[in-house]
Amino acid sequence: MSALFGFTGPPCRDWLVAMGGAIRHRGRTACRMIETPQLSIGYSHDDACDGLGVASGGLWQDGEQVCGLAGFLTQLPESSGQTLPRQLLRGDQPFSERLRAIRGDYVLAAFDGERLQLARDAAGLRSLSYAQHDGRLFFAVEPKAILAVPGFPRRLRTASLAQYLAFSFVPPPHTMLEGLEALPAGHLLTVSRGGSLKRERFFVLEAEEVAAERLRSSPVDDDDHPTVDGFRRQFSKVVADRLPAAGPVGVFLSGGLDSSLVAAEVAEQASGRVCTYSLHFGERYPNELAYAAEVAQRIGSTHHEVLLEPKDFLPRLREMIWQLDDPIGDPITMPNYELARRVASEHRVVLNGEGGDPCFGGPKNLPMLLQHWYGDPDRRDTFREEAYLASYRRAYEEIGRLLTPEAAREVESQRDLVGVLQPFFRGPRPVHFLNKLMAINIRLKGAHLILPKVERMLAASGITPLSPLFSEEMVRLSMQLPPRLKLSRGVEKVILKRAFANRLPASVIERPKSGMRVPVHFWFQGEMRRYARSILSSKAIRAAGIFQPQRVKQLLDYSTEEGPGRYGLRLWMLLTFELWRRIVIEREPV
Repeated sequence: MSALFGFTGPPCRDWLVAMGGAIRHRGRTACRMIETPQLSIGYSHDDACDGLGVASGGLWQDGEQVCGLAGFLTQLPESSGQTLPRQLLRGDQPFSERLRAIRGDYVLAAFDGERLQLARDAAGLRSLSYAQHDGRLFFAVEPKAILAVPGFPRRLRTASLAQYLAFSFVPPPHTMLEGLEALPAGHLLTVSRGGSLKRERFFVLEAEEVAAERLRSSPVDDDDHPTVDGFRRQFSKVVADRLPAAGPVGVFLSGGLDSSLVAAEVAEQASGRVCTYSLHFGERYPNELAYAAEVAQRIGSTHHEVLLEPKDFLPRLREMIWQLDDPIGDPITMPNYELARRVASEHRVVLNGEGGDPCFGGPKNLPMLLQHWYGDPDRRDTFREEAYLASYRRAYEEIGRLLTPEAAREVESQRDLVGVLQPFFRGPRPVHFLNKLMAINIRLKGAHLILPKVERMLAASGITPLSPLFSEEMVRLSMQLPPRLKLSRGVEKVILKRAFANRLPASVIERPKSGMRVPVHFWFQGEMRRYARSILSSKAIRAAGIFQPQRVKQLLDYSTEEGPGRYGLRLWMLLTFELWRRIVIEREPV
């Protein structure tokens, strides 16, 4: 685990120390700080994570020039013996071109004495937030470091709340707070000495489809084509680049296809013992334990099953939400956090199966494809965007019912909801409709919900998460693949199933995706009923002035005029937001 944080302008040691203290969980072994007349920057890390990739993070200085890297690189630019900082700071090419030559899970800061340049890796495996305040630019891998600066304002951006209800996260570049922004994946932020900002995209995912079309139209050898064999080789290399050199290796194994193939590849390559971990919520609720156990037996891992109940996590729920920084309304966030706590004494690096759905054609794309092919020909101009928002099955339909009239007036559907999706659906690339959906899933949901959720929840316990299926190399391959190798005749993730057909049990390969179903629907009627009614009481909701108390009460009572709804999920979203609001905006103790 590692952290990068700092600010422009004259030095202030107290601020730098406060920022580092807010995210000390990310680097307990060592912390280094550099202060120049125009830049103060800090870096901390845990040396248990050294050795990943071909270049580890660090902080370097040469006069006024400073370079910081949190994370690690798996590919370096070709050089004539220059160190990485010199290549990044003194190359002849534009900085964005230099970024295209590296791969890895990283956040990067480079200061040449005149300009500060901040970058986030192409896939979004590491996060970076920034804000302009008091004539300075503050940045950090977690927003809580910026919020630690005395006097930093904490004002709710109501439009972001509407986005949260629709998506269960806030799309970039906004966050839930006014003035605090998130750098999108594959983007570079340049800060001039005068304080002006320029944000540009250095990794254009959609362009990979163009390359694939040229490849298919020219005679090539099968080995050069992104086919099943090519997938196997690329995935094997990606895992090899991320495996610790020694010691036991941890893998979160749900029993689904994605985590199973990661576990199988790790078991094939790891030099030490492989430990797999599965989580469940008790015998009353559906689980995938049998599939996980079958995979563990097949690959020879030391397997552990972990039971999680509300009585276990409720005492730590406020802390978990504080660790998230921006609220995320996906209930799976909590199991990520709790499972990380259970394995932290054994592992500092844990691999997972995140990326299979957004990159290789998960089943949630099917409703959109059916609507695209067979929908009403007289539908209105924004039908795709509206259908996609509804397909999330979060609380999109609840926005008008939940928000008070005052809050609703601050939301513009065209700007804040439909407008987020229009560039994806109406841009010339990708050409294939499935690839348009993939681009949304990778650049929005993946880089701003899935990856930050896992990264924050594991970082809270000092664990570095590794998501090989979501690496830049696999993201590129995803867009290069013909759509039929992702989703075909109702069968999802075709290439993953073909690539591992002989290495995983047929029961795992052939069964449809079910996913980890957190039983919040039942918990809010049972073990979490009293807790939720206390936090979301009519008195508390009325005092906040954001939601309509009567509608919240209807959800708590599981009784809405529209008929049965996704009560458990929507209550989880409301509970998460309200606890976040109290901790972050009202400054209640964690």
